[in-house]
Amino acid sequence: MRICVNSIELEGASRSVQFHPGLNVITGPIASGKTTLFRLIRSLLGGGLDNLPIEARKAVTSISGNIVLGQREYRVVRPAVTTRTTRVEIASDNVALRLPFAQADQESKLTYLEWLLGVLGLPKLEVPSAPTKPESEPTPVTLNDYLLYCAINQEDIGFSVFGHNDPFKNIKRRYVFEIVYGLYGIETAKIQDELRDVQARLRELRNQDKLFSRFLENTELENRAKIETNLQQAKQRLQELENEIRQTSAQAETIEPTERLRNQVLEVEARTQGLRSQLDSEKQALIDLERLANQLETQASRLTRAIVAKKHLGDIDFVICPRCGASVTQERSPEAICYLCLQTAPKTLPKETLIAEQARVEAQLSEVRDLFLLRKKGLDVLRNELGAAEKEEANLKRELDFQTETFVSAQAGKIAALSAGRAEAKVRAEQLSEYLKVYQNVDRARQLAEELAERKEELEQSMESAIGNESEVKERIQHLSQRFSEILEKFRPPEFGEEKVSDIDRRTYLPTYRGRRFDDLISPGLATLVTLAYALAHQLTSLDLNLNLPNILLVDGLSEHLGQEGLDPERIRAVYQFLAEISGSVGDLLQVIVVDNEVPDIAKSFVRLELSEEERLILA
Repeated sequence: MRICVNSIELEGASRSVQFHPGLNVITGPIASGKTTLFRLIRSLLGGGLDNLPIEARKAVTSISGNIVLGQREYRVVRPAVTTRTTRVEIASDNVALRLPFAQADQESKLTYLEWLLGVLGLPKLEVPSAPTKPESEPTPVTLNDYLLYCAINQEDIGFSVFGHNDPFKNIKRRYVFEIVYGLYGIETAKIQDELRDVQARLRELRNQDKLFSRFLENTELENRAKIETNLQQAKQRLQELENEIRQTSAQAETIEPTERLRNQVLEVEARTQGLRSQLDSEKQALIDLERLANQLETQASRLTRAIVAKKHLGDIDFVICPRCGASVTQERSPEAICYLCLQTAPKTLPKETLIAEQARVEAQLSEVRDLFLLRKKGLDVLRNELGAAEKEEANLKRELDFQTETFVSAQAGKIAALSAGRAEAKVRAEQLSEYLKVYQNVDRARQLAEELAERKEELEQSMESAIGNESEVKERIQHLSQRFSEILEKFRPPEFGEEKVSDIDRRTYLPTYRGRRFDDLISPGLATLVTLAYALAHQLTSLDLNLNLPNILLVDGLSEHLGQEGLDPERIRAVYQFLAEISGSVGDLLQVIVVDNEVPDIAKSFVRLELSEEERLILA
């Protein structure tokens, strides 16, 4: 679980910083670039680059550094861009990789974040996005979720414990706690994944069952026993009718044609054929009327132009008589004789004649249009009559086919009645059979629901077993609580509260200060001390008990909310005194990088970079 940043270089800004195992301090006044360096260090460990200042975005082209992961040192180069698929270069003994930062692509299914997770030996798990709803959408636990416990940002220090005020981060914070201390593991995740699927399917089946019951309420389908009884009776009745039909047919001496039905079929066929012919004639008549209407419209238009132009339009060519609709041609009379009226055509016509002719043409056009609409309605009636006749013909033919097989002259009426009863009984039996199929499907769904309910109980029992030894988990958390209380007391916090010692809330996994919840601490300075003690307690507990928590701690703005009056300076010295002590006691197992404006004398020897307003991290 060891992570140690040995060095970092900012390509494009000509800045490099060397670090050591144990305590490392970066100091300098405000706006000198300390927080920027903190974020760039965090970016080498999978953090984002979205919140860098303008000068860093302009100057820094890439971030490179030497990082120890476990027992091996790696050289890492990350371009200073926010693209999720940008390539991160990794090199070590027998290792040379170029991996997309956070989103896999066609060239590589492994990302840099996933690689870090694997190198550190951290479990790759997916957990429900809503902890109280195991069936909720799963979300992965990433390296950055584990590093919530390893990096305290300047924005959060004094106000938040590992981002617990952010709902999404808080969910991941809780899951990481449970994973680290044995409440949640790979086996638990697998069980929970199956449990999520089982619960979703079980809920769906139960909802379907409720819907089915409401749908059938107060209907014929509500009583299954009644359906089964009715089905048995319908089948029995069908069998009796079929036997009686066969017996009646067998007793007949001869089989005579069912003349009446056949005559009906022939009659309907003739009527259908007549309707088809009549329909075709009407269609052609509509076409002729439409042509005549077009011709009359043209003639009226030309008469209008003739009236206006005071000229005789003798160039109108008629192919159909506008009165009777018969075909006419110019060859039926000499050129001087009008081939329509067979009279000598005058060279000119008076205007009054043209106007009268125009009125006559328009009146005829109106009659043609009225006749067209009337015939169109008649065509629709014919179509409906033809459809009804065709349907009647089909029904009669089907009935004739059946009666031809079973009807005999002496028992024709009886067999007809029996056949009608047979058809009714057959339809009823088929209908009831379909009703029972619905119940059979419901039975299968209910059986599956019972199996899923049993599986759900098994999984819940397996979940309890997978959590591990409850006493061991309690011992780990108790060890963390003791460590936290001891460390916090070394920071010389104010003496108030309802209890003598500080503890860990077993429900929220948040620290409490002498009986008070973290969210009830209104002093950012006290909250800073509590957060630092809590973070250090996790690191030392993970080393004591060999837990799966990355062993590095980054702190930005340690004394941000601690003043220079009263006991605050002593508290700051106490914090650095403790950091110096653990730097010597745990050796290279834990690296702590602290960013602070000023540091007490006891920490001067741990300063790796001191910035100033003249010597900023990135020079303009």
